Amino acid sequence: MTPPPLFSEQWGTGPPVAFLHGLGASARYWQPLRDVSTGYRGLAPDLLGFGRSPAPPEAAYDVETHLAALSPLVSAGSLVVGHSTGALLGVALAAHRPDLVRGLLLLGLPAFLDERNARDEVGRLGLLARLTVAGSPAARLLCTAMCRLRPLAIAVAPLVIRDLPPSIASDAARHTWVSYHRTLERVVVGYRPERVFLAAPVPVTLLHGTGDHSAPPVYVRRLAAQRAAQGRTADLRLVSGDHHLAVRRPELVAALITELLAVPEATT
Repeated sequence: MTPPPLFSEQWGTGPPVAFLHGLGASARYWQPLRDVSTGYRGLAPDLLGFGRSPAPPEAAYDVETHLAALSPLVSAGSLVVGHSTGALLGVALAAHRPDLVRGLLLLGLPAFLDERNARDEVGRLGLLARLTVAGSPAARLLCTAMCRLRPLAIAVAPLVIRDLPPSIASDAARHTWVSYHRTLERVVVGYRPERVFLAAPVPVTLLHGTGDHSAPPVYVRRLAAQRAAQGRTADLRLVSGDHHLAVRRPELVAALITELLAVPEATT
């Protein structure tokens, strides 16, 4: 089944840049970065099942399903900027549709070692994520309650998630149990990016906060070293910050986008 069209925001002129948000976010996640960056044509979709995009209950919400929904929107030769779950999807997109991707800028890539390691790390995050990866029935009850009381959940979310701007925090309630649960299980936990990351035919830049507890930097250090050992581009930049560099330090991310776009696109 063909996924329904995604909601997306577009702005600016210049070379194309596609922004892929993380789990439980939306295109609004990139607003702080939009406010301080120019010189490109930006595209920021809401992933299938999140934000303002459709959430078909029959969708698998695995990597293939998300890519099928994303690919029609991404212009050929785009710099793909992905955060967290969006970084995983960016790696997969570069492997499946290299014609669409000139380079990858991956923020907070959750490159866990295996499924057990992924469950352990995700289990240290918020209550819903912890209950979900533990297989607790309470996870579905909690998420379903959020859906049924969505207007209230959207209003309350900024009071609970105080370390993010209200417009971004409120998106934590804009999903369904099916879209959240399946994406968490089948992308964050179940998808291992190592093979496609090491073989990705485009330049890869990893920007990671040294204080990132959601995706500890030890895992991206390992990936970058493995890719470099194969003689491929693997630019790892560890900076002060946590999992939300695009929100906390947008000027830094904006400068890096400008730097990457200044590099001539490789031709084959």
